[in-house]
Amino acid sequence: MGKGIGVIIPAAGAGNRLGGLSKPLVEVGGYPLISRILNLFRELRGVKKICLAVPKIAINSFNEILQSSESVELAEIVEGGEERSASVRNAYMCLQNYVNEDDLVCVHDAARPLLTKSDLDSVIAAGWKYGAAFLASKVKDTLKLVDDKNFCVKTVDRSSIYGAQTPQVMLSKFLSQAYKDVSGLSNVTDEIMLMEKISVKAFVVEPKNLNLKLTTPEDLELIRRLIS
Repeated sequence: MGKGIGVIIPAAGAGNRLGGLSKPLVEVGGYPLISRILNLFRELRGVKKICLAVPKIAINSFNEILQSSESVELAEIVEGGEERSASVRNAYMCLQNYVNEDDLVCVHDAARPLLTKSDLDSVIAAGWKYGAAFLASKVKDTLKLVDDKNFCVKTVDRSSIYGAQTPQVMLSKFLSQAYKDVSGLSNVTDEIMLMEKISVKAFVVEPKNLNLKLTTPEDLELIRRLIS
């Protein structure tokens, strides 16, 4: 088993479907959502460092939150990229100063503020056991393949289809290898996809609790109800 855990929180999204609001800075119950996430990871056993990738224009706002939180000594802010993959890479470059190759790296989107300790612990345990793991829920809807004219072509077998979530965890040496070997990140939508590109198999952990991603105003309203 490795010695510790480094955490990456990509938080540089534009929030276009939320009216341009920075999702992690939205206040719910009197606190910004990013504070809720930081508190969860601050108490994670073995955590060495938390690196947040944020928009350049919001660095001061995030710094103010850190300075008034108990995570101030543990967390560090880096400038995010135009795409999520670039933000995670920037944060990993920072994280490499604090983690060893056999430590775990845990990537969790700032837009998922409902993550529970039990689900986090489960995916971390699987990461140590298998080298890479992530939260994912089995798809319940009937899936349809649709052509470019919006007509249904066929029904897709959903028996082995899962919707990927975060956290996504992997040994630091795997992430380092991926950034060396994979050319171009523009089409990489998550870190498990990076693992696939270097032939690392990630174990799927199904969440026991709601792990909603904040995307729309309707999502925000639901999160407010669940947190308050």
